[in-house]
Amino acid sequence: MSCPFKLLDRKPERLVVTGLRCCVAGYNFGDIDCWETAWRSYSMELGTDDARRLMGELQYWVRMLRAETARPLNVFPHGCGHVCRDECMALSLIAALQDNDLSTAILAARHLAGAIEGEAPISLATSGQGYADALMSAGQRLMSVPASVVLSIAAFGSGPCPAEETLH
Repeated sequence: MSCPFKLLDRKPERLVVTGLRCCVAGYNFGDIDCWETAWRSYSMELGTDDARRLMGELQYWVRMLRAETARPLNVFPHGCGHVCRDECMALSLIAALQDNDLSTAILAARHLAGAIEGEAPISLATSGQGYADALMSAGQRLMSVPASVVLSIAAFGSGPCPAEETLH
């Protein structure tokens, strides 16, 4: 049985994944065009005022992700119609923060970042709070992702995320 829609058909999820992909690519390749792609997408979808606030929070969150992870983040290229495991974990982290579910956000942060211990998962999870709040202020609420879904996503390797089917 197939889903009637894809996860990225929803604007909030599409914004998070597009922003994550473009920012990670921008850092990896040192190419300003990647950030410009994110800006164009955000400003077209939300208008420049919301886009400006969201881009600032997104940049901070992605910088924290890159600084705190024990391994490089894996993301699909901009425009890909599917999401990978790391993108699912990032979505789960931000969704949990929007739901005020810090334990699920920390769980997603642990799986997103790799083998990190101590306070790092808490720091990584909470670094996304400004971005989660800015999305909410712009009327972009992600679908809720319970801890059980985060654990099922964690059980899979790289490639298309199994949550694409689970979440809708």
